[in-house]
This record gives sequence, structure tokens and C-alpha cells, in this order.
Amino acid sequence: MPQASRSKASRSKANRHNAAVTILRRHWPTCLGLLLVAVLLATHLFASHNPAQSGMLNRLDALLYDWRFQLLPPQRSAQLPIVIVDLDEATQRREGRWPWDRAKVADLVLALQQHGAGLIGFDVVFSEPGVNPAQAVLAAPDLSANTRQALQQLIPDFDGDRSLANTLGSNVLLGYFFHADGGKVGALPFPFLELPEADLEKSALISLPDYTSNLHLLTENALSSGFVVAVPDADGIVRRMPLAMRYENGVYASLTLEMARVALGAPWIKLDQAQSGNQVVATSLQIGKHVQIPVDGRAQMLVPYRGRAGSYLSVSATGVLRGDAPAGQLQALDGALVLVGTSALGLSDLRTVPLQTGYPGVEVHANVLDTILQAAVGENTFYRQPDWEPGATLLMLIVSGVLLALLLPRRAPVAMLLVSGGWLVLMVGANLLLWRYAHFALPLSMQIIMVLALTGFNIAAGYLKTNRQKRAIQTLFGEYVPPAYVERMVAHPDLVSLEGEQREMTVLFADVLNFTAMSEALSATELKDLLNRYLTAVTQVLFEHSGTIDKYVGDMVMAFWNAPLDDAKHASHAVGAALQMQHRMIRLRDTFQQDGLPVFDIGIGLNTGLMNVGDMGSSYRRAYTVMGDAVNLGARLEGVTRFYGSGILVSDATRQQASEYLYCPVDRIRVKGKREPIDIFEPLCLLDQAAPELVQHMQELQHALQHYRERRWTEARKLFMYLSEQDPARGTLYALYVQRIDSTDLKSLPLYWDAVYDHENK
Repeated sequence: MPQASRSKASRSKANRHNAAVTILRRHWPTCLGLLLVAVLLATHLFASHNPAQSGMLNRLDALLYDWRFQLLPPQRSAQLPIVIVDLDEATQRREGRWPWDRAKVADLVLALQQHGAGLIGFDVVFSEPGVNPAQAVLAAPDLSANTRQALQQLIPDFDGDRSLANTLGSNVLLGYFFHADGGKVGALPFPFLELPEADLEKSALISLPDYTSNLHLLTENALSSGFVVAVPDADGIVRRMPLAMRYENGVYASLTLEMARVALGAPWIKLDQAQSGNQVVATSLQIGKHVQIPVDGRAQMLVPYRGRAGSYLSVSATGVLRGDAPAGQLQALDGALVLVGTSALGLSDLRTVPLQTGYPGVEVHANVLDTILQAAVGENTFYRQPDWEPGATLLMLIVSGVLLALLLPRRAPVAMLLVSGGWLVLMVGANLLLWRYAHFALPLSMQIIMVLALTGFNIAAGYLKTNRQKRAIQTLFGEYVPPAYVERMVAHPDLVSLEGEQREMTVLFADVLNFTAMSEALSATELKDLLNRYLTAVTQVLFEHSGTIDKYVGDMVMAFWNAPLDDAKHASHAVGAALQMQHRMIRLRDTFQQDGLPVFDIGIGLNTGLMNVGDMGSSYRRAYTVMGDAVNLGARLEGVTRFYGSGILVSDATRQQASEYLYCPVDRIRVKGKREPIDIFEPLCLLDQAAPELVQHMQELQHALQHYRERRWTEARKLFMYLSEQDPARGTLYALYVQRIDSTDLKSLPLYWDAVYDHENK
């Protein structure tokens, strides 16, 4: 490759690198915000594929799920006849502690049937044979043969299990449960589905190795049976109930699912499954052609709790047995779907649900049964997570993350909170609307974390940036700006821009006259002491008049106004500072003379105009400075002060913006490097403080200059001579004009002479 091509490629690579560095430097909060979004997206994907290792996110989603239930419980227009017969504390006191004699349970069933109960489901299990009094007496060792014979004949009459079994066939369903505590007790009903051996290991259905069911006699005589297992989430809260479970290769229905099937007169239950990765997961359960129930992969249904405990009519079991329950409650049993269970504390069937603790387990079943039957009559209140939820959640996270990563940086904390709060309200509101009207239980935790994380990060980044700006301001301006300005800038860094900008400003240059010759006569220590005292004095004056020190170059001081903070009176402040500097020099010369140091004068030049200001320099060293033609003109004016014998010279632009001062018109000049002439003036004092004689004197000087510029040199010369006698302090200026008149032949002047004096030296 030719050398030129390699050099060009190298420059191109360097340019790309520099551009990347510049983007990162300017937009680092956005870049880091997008990186944070990527990390949170990776966390979300990991949690989605590894739910067992995502306890915190699962817990947060569960809490938000509960909050939605408390805020917006499901609305159901129809009230189905579901009644709970409660083995409550009152029943325990009047009828004895549970478990009862089976004959009394049979009496309860008969009482319910006599009051017209449509279906009766037991949320209790009869796994052990009941006690037969005749058999109990037969166990005594000292009975006679006749007595034993008589008792043998009485055994069938006192067989409570048989009595209960005789009541079950028409409308009673029994409950049983699966567990992992060891043992297989009682007789299971037939499963509604048998899985092929090849599908057993792949099945995602909940499977437990043991069971406790009812006596074979009871199972055989009952209308049907269903399991009554509740599977709490990891935090112990029952949010979903399994409708189907697997034992060995059989799939069994829950009590509520089976009660719904019987109530609807459906001949069958169908489990819909699908392949998902290496598993076969449940997708829905169908009860005949009446209703399709959405379930998760483990055949669990989210329970749409109607409300707190007591949402369903509850009748005390003792009131049913004795017939002394309120008449309205007994009438409600006619045609009702009855669930027999307990709310008694001692029987350990109280659950924690999203709405409360101490919620009767039997009422959980009532909610499930109610929801299924409501769907059968056309009111669907099943809560579910649709198939498109993972993709929608991921897309929403990407949109939220990118949007906030772009919108939040460089905003004030209040604005950040408004943007984030608004977006959060929008997301949560949409989620609640879908919950209320579409019954979608969509996760919210990661979206909230995304918003909070980006908001917190950007507030922290803004805080760090503000602190860094404050330190930068303190470092950059601490020695060059009045302390009051620094305090304002530190308190409000947003008022300060270090970026390059163009604005109208006033610049001041001050230089010691004949400094070179003076410095050669002083030792290094004496020179340093003299300069430090001089620069300290003039800097104090500049600070008092809101000036910003640009730089010190030897004996030269450069300052400007209207940056970094706005200053509407920048020209007036600059002129005031120049006058005060000259007054301060009078006192300073007296001090130097007393200390044996040389005395000196200073020349000051000021100009007002458009200037470029900002933090400029190299990657090694930078400074907040001004530059431009207007700045150069200010330096030129300082350079010609000694030519006119003036302590201060200002341009006409400065004079116009600081019109409260009285000025001495000096000349119309063209400085080196400029084509346009300018009028220059020497400020004298505030106009309202000027003596009348001085004002009149300046008016006469203006007349003299007018005669001069209009080539009436005889009149002009007389006035300049007169002014020289009246005002010897400005004798140099008047002598200059007299010398110009005397040395110039009017006839030699061009036709369009503009009375401009060209300064060839800088």
C-alpha cells in the first residue's frame, strides 16, 4: 500500500475513534442507560427460562397480582346458587368435635337432601372406618355367648359407614387428596384420562406419589369424587388451584371440576395439551361442549376471588342438622350446589389468599366452581396469561427501556420524575384495563423495575454530572470570576454553558506602559512583588464590577463581561471597572513610591461586539476564553492609548451601550488589519457626576473635531490651541491634532478624505 493511502487510512481510523470518544463523552448517560436496559432484558430472559431461580421477581409479580385483586376484584352480574355448609365453631360446640360419627354425617346429608340440595361436595375425607358401637362392645372379654350373638345381629344396624354410603348415590361427591407423606389410604376413583407410558416423564402435570382417599365402600357408592388439593405459591399464598393432577399414569379431576361436570350434565372432561420444549404442557380443560377453562402448563387455574371471606352464603352445619338455621338460609339450599367444609380454626383448613389470611379452604373451592359455572352461562371471568404474553412483555420492556434511556438524560430531576411517572401510570393503567376487561394477568414487575432503575440511574447520573459541573466550574472559574458569580454558577450549573457559543460581550485589555524597561531595573523578587500587588488590585476591581478574568500574560490583564453568566449591562460594568482601575492606580503608585518601587501608568482598551466564548484548548490544557475580531479590536485600542496620552480608550459600540458616562471624543481611526474606521473615546466619569465646565469643555472639543473633519482647519486649530490652554491634562491629544493640521497641506488631501487616521502598528 502506498504511503499516502496508509496515512489516509490511519487518519480515517483516528477520526472514527475520536468521533466515538466524543459521542461517549457527550452522551454517556444515554449509552450507560442503554447498557442498563440490555442488562435488565438479559435478567428478564433468564428469569423467564429459569423461574425456580427468580424468587425475587416472582415474589414481586405475585405481590402486584394480589394488589390488582384488592384494587379490582372480578365483577360478576349473576349470583349462582352456591352455598357453603360450615362445620364451624358453633357446630363443634353443639355437635361435638370433628370427626363425627358417620351416622351423624349421614343425617347431615339427608337433611341437605330434604332441603332440596342439588349437589353436595365434601371438602373432607372419610379415610378410616367409622366406630361401630356394637363392635366396640364385642371387644369386651367377659361377654356371654347370648350377648355376643345379640350384638352380632346389631352390627348392621349400627354400621355408620353403611348408613353414610346409602345416602351418597344420588347427588354427593366426595373429596380426597394426593400428598408425598407416604402411604396409600382408601380407594381412588377412576381417572378421566390415562397417559401413555411415553408421555409420563414429559408431562408437566403436578404429580404426587401418595394419596389419602375415602373408604372403598364410600367411594363406590358416591355419585363421584374429586381431589381437594391446594398448591400454594412459594410465599404460601393460594393464587391458583390445580384442576387436574397425575397419579401414576392416570389424570384425576378436582372436586370443583367434577362438580361442574355433573352440574352441567357433561359426559366427559378433556385435557388439551401441547408440546413445549421437552415437556408436554396443559393448555386448557374442556367440560363436554359447555365450557373451556384456560389453565397453565400444570393444569392450574388462577382463582378469581369474588371477595373476602363470606362472599358466599354460609350455613352452619348444626343449623341444618337441627333445622333451626334461619329460614332464608334453609330455603337457599333448594337446588343449590353445596360445599361442605370448615372455617373452624382447629381443623386447619384456613388459607392465605391474595385478599386476606385465614380464608376458609372450602371457599376457595366455591370461587373455582362459581367461575367455571359462570363461564358456562356466558360470563367469562377466567384470569389467564395469553400465549402472546412473553413476546409482548419483552417488546414492552424494549420500548420502555429505549424510550426512557433517550428521554431521561440531561433533564432536571423533577422532569425525569414527571416523564417516568407518566410512563409508569400509562403502563400500569393499561395493565389494569386488560386485567379488568380482558382478564389478562400480565406481569408488571420487570416493567416497573425497568422504569425505576432507569429513573434512579439518570437521577444519580444527573447528580454526578451536576457535582462534576460544580467542581469544573469551581476549578475553571474560581480564580477568574467574582466569588458571588461562582456561588451562583455552582448553585445553578444549568445557567453555565462550557460549549462554544457566540454572544455580544465586552472585552477589556490592560497593560503596563514601558513595562520592559521597568522590569530590567528590578530584581526577580521585586518584579514578582510589584506584579502580584498590581494584578491583585486590578483583579479586585474587575471582580467588584462583575468581570471575568480571561488571562494574565506578564503585565497584561484580559477580562470580559456577559459570560459565563448573562450580564445585560456588560458595557457599563466594563467602563466602570476601567475607570475604577485608573483611580486604584493612583493609590497604588503612592504605595509603590513609599516602598521604593517604580511607579507606572496603565493603558486600558475596551470593545463591545460579537465574540466566540467557551471552554477551548487542547486535550492537554483548556481554558474558558473569548476570541474573534471584536476581541482583537479591544487589544488594538489598548495598544494606541499611549499614542493619544489617554488612560482608557473605548470603541463607539461600547460608548453607545454605556451611555450613562461622559466621554472625551478622541479620534476616528483604522487599526491594522481592519478596513472599517471606528470612532474612539475616552470615558471620564458618570454623566450625572460631571462638572458643568467639563461637559462644556467636551462639547467644545466636539466642535473642534467637527471643524477638523470638515477641513475648516483654521477654526479647528484655534479651538485645539484654546482647549490645550484650558485643559493641559489632555495636551497630548490637542497637540496631536495641531501637528496634523500644521504638517498637512489641504490641497494635497484627496477629494473624499474621511479624516481617518491609520494605525499601522499593533
